[in-house]
Order: sequence, then C-alpha cells, then structure tokens
Amino acid sequence: MRHVKKAFLLLFCFVLTFVTVVPATTQAATTIQDVPTTNSKYAAISWAINNDLMSTNSANNFLPDGQVAERDVVTMFSKLDKNYALTYNESVAYNFYSEFYLPLEGTFVATNRSKTITRGQFARIYAAFKGLDLDEPQAVQYLYINDISTGSTGKKTFADFNPSTKLTRGDLAVFLYRGVQSDSFAVQGLKKAASGRDNDKITLPAGFMGSTGEEFEEPKDNDNDFVGPPYVNNALQAIDIEKPDLIANGEDKTLITVSLKACNGDPIADDKSYTFRVTSTHGATIVNTSGETVRNVQSDGSTVSAIVVAPKLTKSARDVISFELINNTDPSMKCLVGEKLNANVRYAPKAEMRINFEVYDPKNLGDTDGDITPPYPTREKLPEFFTENLVDVFWIDPEEKKFSIGQQTNVTNALGAVENKYLQYGGSDAAYPALGYKHAQLQFENYDISVYLFEKILKHRLDNSVTKPAKTEIMYMINKDGNPIYRIQGIDDSIASQVENINPVGSIIQLMSHMPEEKKLTIEHYDSVMKIYAILSNLSNYDRTVLLKYQGGKLLGQVEAYKKRVEALKESADAAARPNGKDRYTKVMVTLVRPSGEIVTDYQGTVKITFDGVEKTASFVTNTSDYLTNTGGPGTAVAYFDSILYGNSKIEAELVDKVDPRYATILKDITNTTITKEIFTNPYFSKNVCSLASEVAYVVDYSSSMRAVDPTNYRGTKTKELIEQINAKNNIVIKTNTKAQLLKEGDTKTVMAHPLYKDQKESGATDIFTGVKLAISKFSDDQKTSKSIVVVSDGKTSKSSLNETIAAAKKQGIKVYTVSMGKKSQINEKILKQLAEDTGGTYFHTSNQMQFHKAYQTIIDSILCKKVYPSCLNGGDLFDTSTVTIRKGIITMSARIPSDCPGVERVVVRYSSVSGDIQFDLTKRSDSVFMLTKNVQVMQDFKINTEVEFIAYDKDNNLLSSKKVKVSS
Repeated sequence: MRHVKKAFLLLFCFVLTFVTVVPATTQAATTIQDVPTTNSKYAAISWAINNDLMSTNSANNFLPDGQVAERDVVTMFSKLDKNYALTYNESVAYNFYSEFYLPLEGTFVATNRSKTITRGQFARIYAAFKGLDLDEPQAVQYLYINDISTGSTGKKTFADFNPSTKLTRGDLAVFLYRGVQSDSFAVQGLKKAASGRDNDKITLPAGFMGSTGEEFEEPKDNDNDFVGPPYVNNALQAIDIEKPDLIANGEDKTLITVSLKACNGDPIADDKSYTFRVTSTHGATIVNTSGETVRNVQSDGSTVSAIVVAPKLTKSARDVISFELINNTDPSMKCLVGEKLNANVRYAPKAEMRINFEVYDPKNLGDTDGDITPPYPTREKLPEFFTENLVDVFWIDPEEKKFSIGQQTNVTNALGAVENKYLQYGGSDAAYPALGYKHAQLQFENYDISVYLFEKILKHRLDNSVTKPAKTEIMYMINKDGNPIYRIQGIDDSIASQVENINPVGSIIQLMSHMPEEKKLTIEHYDSVMKIYAILSNLSNYDRTVLLKYQGGKLLGQVEAYKKRVEALKESADAAARPNGKDRYTKVMVTLVRPSGEIVTDYQGTVKITFDGVEKTASFVTNTSDYLTNTGGPGTAVAYFDSILYGNSKIEAELVDKVDPRYATILKDITNTTITKEIFTNPYFSKNVCSLASEVAYVVDYSSSMRAVDPTNYRGTKTKELIEQINAKNNIVIKTNTKAQLLKEGDTKTVMAHPLYKDQKESGATDIFTGVKLAISKFSDDQKTSKSIVVVSDGKTSKSSLNETIAAAKKQGIKVYTVSMGKKSQINEKILKQLAEDTGGTYFHTSNQMQFHKAYQTIIDSILCKKVYPSCLNGGDLFDTSTVTIRKGIITMSARIPSDCPGVERVVVRYSSVSGDIQFDLTKRSDSVFMLTKNVQVMQDFKINTEVEFIAYDKDNNLLSSKKVKVSS
C-alpha cells in the first residue's frame, strides 16, 4: 500500500508541475457568446479569460476583433512575467520595463499608452522582451521560428503576417498563449534603446520580403531611384545615393539623402525637422556619424539622410532602404504618413586590399592622424550551447586568460538527440575545455571594463564564495559583432546605500576598490583607469554631486590623479616603442580581406607600398603582435616612411612576387592591380604672429544636413584646435541645430578639459541665429577685449532673425566670421556673407578639409592681429566653374573666378598627351570670367588625354591654384 501511495504522490507532483508550465485549456467559466468553441482561437481566448488577462463585457462578448492599446500589452506582460513581482498598476509596469528598453512609445509619454499598436510593433516588443533587438522583418521571423505565429495563410512571409494591421484582442490572446506554452515567460530585455542591433541573429528566408532572386537585379536607368504613389511624389523631390554599389563586408557604407517638399509642393522651412524611421530589407545597419546603430533619423528642413552599412554576405544581393515619416502632427506632411520612400542599394562580396595609415610628428603631438590601426580584433569562442542568460563561474586563470563557466542548458549529443543537462566549460568533461575571455566584451553593470578589473572582481567573488565548489554568477550575452559579452553584476549594498543607489557612481567606487595605490600603477593599468574615467566623464551634474559627497570628494580627485599618471606612463611607452632613428614618420599598414569580409591572417607573400615617391616592400606576417621587431599583427604588412605630407596625398599598394597559391582564386580581383587610397593628414596651425586680448564664441552647426558635408566631424576636431590656438581670455562654445546648446564657457584651460565637439551627433533642423544670439548674450562688458564669433555651417538656415542678429552684434562691437562647408550650389551663401560682412568679419567657403584648415588659419590671424584678410582660399575651389567642351568641331574653354578672389591675372588650360603637352592662355573677359574657343583641328597631331588642367597665375606669374577637369562633349 505504501508503494501505491508513493506512486500516486509522484503522479500528483508530476501533474502539478505540468500545470504550472503549460497554460490551462479548459473552457472558460463563463460562456463566451461571440467566440464559438469551434473557433481556432477559442482555447487561447478561454485561457486568457481564466488567467485574468482579458475579460468579456456585460453581454459575455469577448470582441476578438477589438483593437489593443499598448497599455494592455504591458499589463498582460507583467501578469505573466516571472521576473515581475510588483502591483499590476499600469504606471508601475511601465516604470519596471523602462529599465529593459522595450520599444514602447508610452514609457515616457503617458498619452501614447492608449494608442493602438500594430502586429509588427507587437513583434518587436515581444522580441525585445525575450532579449533580442530586432526590426520588424526580423521580429516577425522570430515569431515564426518560435511558433508564436503561423501567418495568415501559412506562407510565413513578412507580408503574410500583416505587420501594419492593428493588433486585435484575439491575436494577442493567441500570441501570449503560444508564448507561455513554448518557453518560460520572463523578461530579458535590452541593454540600450532598440535599434535593430540583433538583426544579424535572425536569417530571413529567401523570398521573405517578396523577392526570390538571390542575385541582384540589373540597376534601372533612374538617377533618383525612388518610388512612391503619385500623390507622394509631389512631396518627394529626389533620393540621392552617394554610392549605390557596396562591398558586402560589414564595413562599406553609403550616405542616402532624401529631398522633400510639403505635400502641396511648397518649400519646407530650414528650421523644420521631422522624424523618419529607416529600415533595410536585407540586414543592412543604419548608423550615425559616430558609428552607433540608430533606427530613426531627423530631417533638416527639406532633406533627411541616413548612413547605411552593408552586411557581410557571400552572395550578391539587392536591398531596399525605406524612409517612413513617423510621429507626424504637421498636416502639410500628411501625404507621407504611412508611405515608404524607397532607395535601392546593391551588395557584392569582393576581395579587398585595405590600406590604413598613422602619423607621428613630435611637433604636432596634440593631433592623432590616421584612420584604422590593425591588428583587427580577435573574437573569443562562444559557449556553443549556452543561452543568453546567467552563467556560473567556477575558476579563472589570469595567466592563460581562461575561465570555467557552466549553465543548465540543452545539448545536442553525438547521436543528434537533444538532452537537458548542466554543461560546464572547463569542468570534468574534456570535450568542453575552458573558454577565453581576453577578447570578449567585459562589463561591470552596464559599463565596459578592462581585463584586469574583470579578473580582480571575479577572483574576489570566488575567494569569498560560500558555496562548495566556489562559484559566482555573471550574465552572458552576444554583441552585434558576434563576440561574447560577460557582464558582472551587483554593486555592494554598503556602497549603494551611501550613493543613493546611483549605478554609475557606485560602479566607480567599487571598481576603484580593486585598483592598486597610485604609486604602484603601471602601463598594465592604463585601460582600467581609462574605463573608470569614461564612466566619470559621463556622469550627470547630480551624479557628480553625489560622488563629491562620498568620502569628502577624495575619490573624484583620485580618479583624476590616476588618469594623469597612466597617461604619462603611456606616453613614455609610446616613445620607447617608436622605430629607432625615426623622429617623425608615416606608418602604412596593408591588410588583405576575403570576399566574405574576413581578414586573411596567413598570407605568405609581400606587397609594394608607395608613398611620397618612395617605394618599400613589406611582408604579410602572421600570429605576431609587435610591428617594431619586424613581426607585426596577424595578416598585416607594415612600412614606415620618413616623410609626412600634411593635407591631401595618396598611398599605393600592389601585391608583388608570386601570389600565394592558396589565395590565387580568392584574391584574383586585386592581383596585378595597384590599389590607391587618397588620405588626408590634418595640418597644424602656424605660430601666432600677433597677440590680442580676445573673447571668442564658437557656434558650430550639428544639424542633420551636416552629416552629408562633414561625415568625419572634421569641424569638431579642428574647432577644438582653433580654441587652443587662439587661447582667448573667454571662450564660449556652442552647438546649434534646431536649438542652441552652450557646451562650455571660460578660459582656454577650462574649456579644453571637456570633450566639446568630439562626440556630438547630427540631428534636427538648422537655425544658426539661435546659436549666434546665445553667443552674443554671453560676452562680457569688458571694453578692452576684442569680441568675435566663429560660425560653421552648411548655410541651410532660416533668415528671419538675420537683421535682428546683425544689429545686436554690431551694438556690442562683435565681428562674425562665417565658414560654410560643402558644395556652393547647396549653400545659402547670401545669408552667411551678409552676417559676416555687415559685422566687419569675413565669409569663407570651403569644399574640402584643407580649405577648412586654411580658413581657420586666416581667422586666427584676423582675430589676433585685428586685420582684415581676403576670404579667397587658394586651392582647387578658386575656380567657381572650369569646363572644356567639344561641340561641332569647336573646343570651348571657360573658367569663372569667385568675385571675392581678386588678383587672378592669367588662366592657362594645359592638355597632356603622349606627344607632349600643349596649352592655351584664356582671354580675360572680366575680373571673373576667362574664355577661349579653338578649332579641334589644332589638336590633330596630339593624342590628348580626356583630363585637362586649369592653372591660375597672379600678375607676377606666381601660381595661385590649379584644378583638373574632364573634357565633355
């Protein structure tokens, strides 16, 4: 009898366990009048009612086609969420989930909570709840993969899911019912705002977006390459794709710019800004100028642009990049609501020879020139069978940089069967050795930390573990690059209680507790100190105040002191690492890349590198790390050149000797080919020739349109150099777009201690006068200081405040110097010229980085010497226009010089040919125009190249400028 009771008890326990993990499918206690039991959704709806997720009305009708508000979804999630232990109050639930960055529109705007959501929005929210940051196509596929949805017809395509259709009560009941059946329902969430960072983790099947072709289509003969309903095209003027064909390597990028008008065809004001969602049908990433992934972009007046990064692919593909107006309240843009403006780009895998460079000049230590410095980062092996969740750490070996981690997980055995077991890497099973962590992304709380700190914290926690064997928990995730993230969590209660539970402040204190004394710091601690300082630099004013209260502010000074010491140590180490006998150099690095985007690390051969007329041959070296001992990084060939060319120059590279036979086919596209890279090395300013007590304001445009004209943020880098060079008594540093923001003011030392324009991102519309008026309000009443404002913009701005601003500047004796960037045809020069000239300043137009440097050099001399210098900048842009055309046997040569560039006495057009050069002097028709026509027969004895050169001279025959152009016919 005892055995029977025991068997019955075991059976009862099993049934209880089963009931807790599988939703009950019994009939609802109340008959549902409008959903018959034969309805395919009945089981799910009945379950939702029985579990108090949904209810019927007074007539016992469920209303399965009723639409669902976002607040309903949030409340139901909280009721099912095993990690949620609070009251089921709407505001409490929103506050709880705000820490998990679910893509909810009502988190901070309460009025959005009552808005209905679409099926596609639900897919993104559900995926984020499960820990995946996905765009709608990938989120829908995620629902298909996990049997949450089967689509409307079973085809399981994006369109079959009806993503733009409003979510109904019946839909939601089914999705949640299946979700609880298929998996434990507990929030995992995201670590930052949703932007599609995990799209590469979900593979979209062929034809998922409606196309079944694997190869991309032939491009159509369409300059704008845009589509839209006829009534939308009244608003849509053009879509410009900087580079429609990209290498499918995960790095190649292009800028797409959409030009718009209002729906009635009227121009859009330059100070207007609208938000657009940008999506890709083929896994491309949308980034800002800092390289951060974004989902939404803001327009600047009539233009909206986005930077698209190609995915890594092994086959060619065609992608559709869509811009969709969202959050619109302006009736003049109503025709764009719900419409997608599409641009086509194409991806093709291609072998590459990447050229990177680095410059060292002891006279210009404040600047770091170069692009990317190999070696390329190594990825750590992922714990293959682990899910992204908590893992146990059993031991860590700082010498080998390996650790032992374990998790209860599903493992596929040798027979292909799946078994649930506790798997430990670095445990007793030799099939699962310990894993490396050195090249993983290591974090404490949400902050990146160094290998040293990671080891110290884990060792401390293992040493103080109360379990046997000793163990501690960390979070395991995978970042967008496919590298593991290992995150240590938990600030000590004793620390948290003293700093109001403010995470960044508590993190700084806890991390510093693992650092040695200042006098014991070595270069090994450089990364650790800089990671801690990065957290400190991003503290809000309130957080900084809390840190100052901790131990009387001692720790804040300690972090600053640590930073100074390790920077000095690094400077000494860098000096010791430089090549002997090379006081200044340009370092060139060449790396080979497979068509898949993967770096070649074992190529056996050499490359010829040419820079500044000097040729050097370098070997591709493997499995090493030190360039200066004739070894180098994996797969990288390195050559040092004694010269530095400030400004524009080029580097050439060509594979020499016999090509490594293992790569003969893979690298065929770059074999017997010279690869050229145009580079720019930032010049430094000349020593100041004058000194004058000054107050200077810097107003720099960071509106959305600046993304196109200055993608590398050269204006930010150079303006910080300008501030240091002028060394004004008072500096007023302002960023402007739709509104103006004062970044910092004070003496030069004070403002230079802050990042200023370094990390600024473009957004919004343009109103430079908001920035100029803020600057004017910040000047002192000191009559002994000269007062100037430097304005940098592409000139797209409203002119409504022009006269008012000029009058205010003149009243205080403030000179305004304006600098435009970009193509003249796209700049509102009239406004910028008038603002400068009417206040006694100067206007400069710059179309490249070298001209921008020259403009700033002239502004330095103008402010400190109190003189007026010409605005003309010698260089290629001295010519407003320069053309050579051949029509009906007549060659017409024409050049136009800007009116603000006097002194051009003579213009020559030079043709080069295999038979020698031939040139013509153009006739001076006016101060600005030079022209000449010739019969084409004068060229009959010459084999002329299609590229010709215009050269400008002054009255003393000094060369002022030259520019090369193509002959057109």
